[in-house]
Amino acid sequence: MANTDDCIEPSKSSNSSPSQDPSPELNYGCSSWILSSQCASDLYEAGVKLWRKEDLVDIEAQLARSFETEYFTVRRIDGVVARIKNPMYRIQNPIWAPRLKTQGYWRLVRFKPDGPPETYLCPYLLEWRNQTVPRYEGVIEYSKSLFETKRQLWNNSITCELFRAQLQRLLNTSKRRITKVVCFGLGDMVTKTGEWEMNHRRETGQDASETSDVEGSLMQHAMALTMAEAIRHNTGVSVQLKAQDPAYREQTKEILSENGFEIVGKCGAGGFAEVDEDTLVFTAFASTAISEVLADIARPALVITTGGEKTFSDHTKVFSDAESPRTRQMWCEYSISHFAAPSHELELFEPLTRMSIRTRMPGVEGAR
Repeated sequence: MANTDDCIEPSKSSNSSPSQDPSPELNYGCSSWILSSQCASDLYEAGVKLWRKEDLVDIEAQLARSFETEYFTVRRIDGVVARIKNPMYRIQNPIWAPRLKTQGYWRLVRFKPDGPPETYLCPYLLEWRNQTVPRYEGVIEYSKSLFETKRQLWNNSITCELFRAQLQRLLNTSKRRITKVVCFGLGDMVTKTGEWEMNHRRETGQDASETSDVEGSLMQHAMALTMAEAIRHNTGVSVQLKAQDPAYREQTKEILSENGFEIVGKCGAGGFAEVDEDTLVFTAFASTAISEVLADIARPALVITTGGEKTFSDHTKVFSDAESPRTRQMWCEYSISHFAAPSHELELFEPLTRMSIRTRMPGVEGAR
């Protein structure tokens, strides 16, 4: 006798219509990130701007009054205004300080952002930096004289002479009217090299002085002064010199103010509103998507930058100031030149040779 237990009885509904017995729905692959990244790509291709000056001015103002702001608001690229709770609301002595965090094109379409799905379409957010270690380790006591020493070293160098001459040629050739120099992310100039970094440098045979971490920043600010001086010499009119870096400590702000800088965008956002077609933008080794912001808000007359050439640091990471479709299109409107240091000064100024000078070509409008 056959074993009926091994027989499978046909389903009674096997001949029923799909409407009576629908196939199971597999919600597989329809993640919030996949849907969000497609939406971001569609909006980007349609020309929707990731950044607008009014949004950057607004978030700067919110962050400046963070003590009394219970919720921050940010505009997503789909037009939705999101609210973000302020963990430092009404805290008398906060150890966390807010600053702008940019999420560029690749963060919106390729590399999943940090945070909940509601933030996936946010081109900018907030990040909180802990202040306890910088406060503990203190500042370089002789920072003012150190800056003056580095400035003189730069001014007396052949590299500075060559750079000044090159900038003058570009100004004469382009015939652009430049009224201000706006600097982004040039770095703090007074913070001591941290204990961990000192140990790492010693172990790897590098210079391990308390000024090691600010050498580049000191030189970059000296360069900015040269830029302003060269433009004044070329045009015969005064030039505004502005700088934005949320990492600036009060002592750095004081040194820069004494040397003719105006500090803008203390939380990392408002300074972008200063950029227009009559601006020279200077940025070096930035940790923010500066080139992408510029691509959306302005076409400055000149851009001196270390960014705009590379996109991916490896297969899972993207550079902070990375190339994108929109920046690539923007740079087509600029001529590009480089400057070099003579061989006997290369050890001092090698990082500066990684910069490019981008000059807006004639006939290209600056307003966006």
